[in-house]
Amino acid sequence: MYKPGSKTEPKTDSIFQKAGMSLTLVILAAGRGTRYGGNKPLAEVGPHGQSLFEYSVYDSFGAGFQHVIFVVDAAQDTAVYKKRLAGFGDRLKVDFVTQELNTGIADREIDLAIDSSGKGFRSKPWGTGHAVLVCQNLIANPFVVINADDYYGRLNFEVTGNYLLDNRQNPQVCVLPGYKLKNTLSNSGGVNRGICSVCSDGYLTSIDEVRNICLDNSSSLVSDHNENNVAINGDSIVSMTFWGFHPSIFTQFDSAFRSFLKDAPDLINDEFYIPQVIDQAIKRGMLKPRLIPTTEKWKGLTYTADLPEVRNYLAELTDAGFYPELNLL
Repeated sequence: MYKPGSKTEPKTDSIFQKAGMSLTLVILAAGRGTRYGGNKPLAEVGPHGQSLFEYSVYDSFGAGFQHVIFVVDAAQDTAVYKKRLAGFGDRLKVDFVTQELNTGIADREIDLAIDSSGKGFRSKPWGTGHAVLVCQNLIANPFVVINADDYYGRLNFEVTGNYLLDNRQNPQVCVLPGYKLKNTLSNSGGVNRGICSVCSDGYLTSIDEVRNICLDNSSSLVSDHNENNVAINGDSIVSMTFWGFHPSIFTQFDSAFRSFLKDAPDLINDEFYIPQVIDQAIKRGMLKPRLIPTTEKWKGLTYTADLPEVRNYLAELTDAGFYPELNLL
């Protein structure tokens, strides 16, 4: 996607002159994609077969992100990711971390037995919170976490990157773009979203992970959520797994993961989500997340039927000259 010297070449000078440092982008690519029915991170959505993560890397590079970490599972071919980003050359550092079930739990007070078949034991990853935790040895500067199978918009990387750099001395710094729920639904089925509660000064006060949100036959929002204290309507502000952190956040992830392993009622099926970490840290006064409303459009792949809409949107942006036409495959 990136073509050196082209009119669409990302610009980074202004941010680097201001901060004297780069930012890290963590891309979560280890999910199973059960509802999608395939390898979402490598799904071809661009005019020349580009994947969604290529757009995120391109947009983030222009906002000062020169280090990318992919969180993958053991079966993924990392060479494919490297090839698709080859156009950046040595201007972009790319690392890979494998999210395995035993990563980060060796010293936990838990008897977790896992055999090769997974029968009777947990066989899927622990979730997005654990995926972030496994990156801690590679990160020493402000960083952003995103999904590999979502399109977030260029402005979110610029605004979030600037906020992190402006507040890089504050260990409580955390920032996220907030989308309206009605703009993040899939026409093909239910989606999981973090419903945000925000105070008048723009800081997040709580976040609740709500599963399987969709429109019923009367166009009313429904979900699997059973708690009455979480309002779900089209104008609710939601997190789309786009989080900006100070590296000290790993202390909170570690603490929350310990609590999860100790208290989860079903360790075979329960998942450890990023919003659990955030909500716990807010309640303990250890984190003060800033939510910045976004005007960017979100597009993502939850189901195979989402592909045409995503492809059409990216084709429109390419035709408008917003992205270069370059096939790296």
